[in-house]
Amino acid sequence: MAHPIKVVKDINESKDLWKIVVRCKHLWTVTSASKKEHIEMILVDSELDTIQVIVPPFLVSKFKEQLALGCSYVMQNFKVSNNDFSFKSTNHSFKLVLCGSTSIKKAELPDIPMNYLNILHLDAIVEGEFQSNILVDILGGVTEISQTQINVDNKKSKVVFSITDDSNISKVQCTLWGQLAIQFHDYYKSHKEDGSIIVLLINARIKEAQGGFPLNISNAWNGTKLLINDVTLAVVIKLRDSLQSEFPLLSSSSLQDGKLVCYSKHIIPTPVPRYKLEVLAVDGKYKARFIFWDGDCVKLIGKSALQMKNELIEADEDDPLEFPYALDAILKQELAIRAVFQPNKGKISVISFKIEEDFRKRVRGSFSSEEPTSKLIPTEPSSQDESISFTEPLSADIESVQISAAKLIKDIKKEK
Repeated sequence: MAHPIKVVKDINESKDLWKIVVRCKHLWTVTSASKKEHIEMILVDSELDTIQVIVPPFLVSKFKEQLALGCSYVMQNFKVSNNDFSFKSTNHSFKLVLCGSTSIKKAELPDIPMNYLNILHLDAIVEGEFQSNILVDILGGVTEISQTQINVDNKKSKVVFSITDDSNISKVQCTLWGQLAIQFHDYYKSHKEDGSIIVLLINARIKEAQGGFPLNISNAWNGTKLLINDVTLAVVIKLRDSLQSEFPLLSSSSLQDGKLVCYSKHIIPTPVPRYKLEVLAVDGKYKARFIFWDGDCVKLIGKSALQMKNELIEADEDDPLEFPYALDAILKQELAIRAVFQPNKGKISVISFKIEEDFRKRVRGSFSSEEPTSKLIPTEPSSQDESISFTEPLSADIESVQISAAKLIKDIKKEK
């Protein structure tokens, strides 16, 4: 009697004679410091459970031609080891290592999806619902490029941009390094007039906010794949269509002779005002300054910065110290806020917020203090000179390209 076929989630270290039917979800090659090459891949079964597989260097020549991305197989006989990677491509407790007795046979398995993606949505990331040592798939539309640094030594190449999705949350920062930074930069250079850019990162790493560094998505040193505007995937088309009206053009601009000039050298005659709202939050006897950015302000106030500016113009109000009446809506409001502290500024940048009472009660309950939380009172905003620069100086002997993000800041109120 032949060995029965088992599902991936049942694999454990009790034996090596496992037989599984799977599809290759992701495959990549790793070269060690000693120049030895091995193959790693992620397999998925019909129940959409995944497991990581290693092809050791001495077996690469035997199996390399048999393995291909998207193909399905009947596989059996492996060495089962603990999944002890520092950054894991799956949450399975074990990994499989191919050995001399491993059998791999190609098979047609329509029950296993061809392009299975286990996408972690940005709202879950912002709410902290992730494990920082588990690599994930992430889909997002690029809203702004804040830094590009392309060097001859591509290991130092870097692109920083913001992404959003259809979950109506604040933007999340994404940083690509090395070859993926070059791939993104080259695509943008040749498609900057094409509208929305949707990126899909397979096996991406999430870095928690620490100190003055915000929550950030980046590529791992090995195994991260970048797909840009891949219209063969339904999830990409759906997100592109949903974001097209909100972000028809990618924001990537700089100042030249006092005028805004975008990446493609077009002068922007009429910039659109955007929020940078600074408030004083009070938690009992403690106070802190919080900075709300454009997207969150629109959700909180219900009006864009341009709408408020036009209302003042229609009322013949030209006093720069006039406090827009619409901002009164946030006075005394209680919010549950997720934010990043900027120690060099002594301020806190808001990532997201919740206004629902049930959520606020849960947050209050997580603290021992029973004092009121986060009563928001507008205070004097920072000047434009205090805005953070996203660019970094590059060495003169390095060939590079750099984009600066120009943010327009609306002064909301100055205390008299």
